[in-house]
Amino acid sequence: MLPGAFRRLWIAAIALAFIGAVGMALLVFMAYPVLWARWGFFLCLTAFATGVSLPFLAYLHNRFPAGAPTHERTVLREGVWVGLYFGILAWLQLGRILTPLSGLIPALGLIALETFLLIGEKHRKP
Repeated sequence: MLPGAFRRLWIAAIALAFIGAVGMALLVFMAYPVLWARWGFFLCLTAFATGVSLPFLAYLHNRFPAGAPTHERTVLREGVWVGLYFGILAWLQLGRILTPLSGLIPALGLIALETFLLIGEKHRKP
């Protein structure tokens, strides 16, 4: 990863995790369970999961480099995928349709999408 990228990712991770955690706490303890509160909860959960996953993803990219240094937007995009996955899991659980298979299918889809995006990035670079 680029030298200053790790610091910028930490700032983004702390901000996202804080905003998501405070937002979820406010919604859980102070809001009635109406439609806008549910969507707000999904948004805050996605932000929180993204913020928590960013340091781990940055560590994995530093620990296991794939040749060229990884750009911070790649790590941020992968963090957003993790947050989106947790939002999907919460949405499926709310409808009581979360099973191991219904949890695995979105994960495989997001992994395939990220794989195609990484392949496209490799072919675009000179």
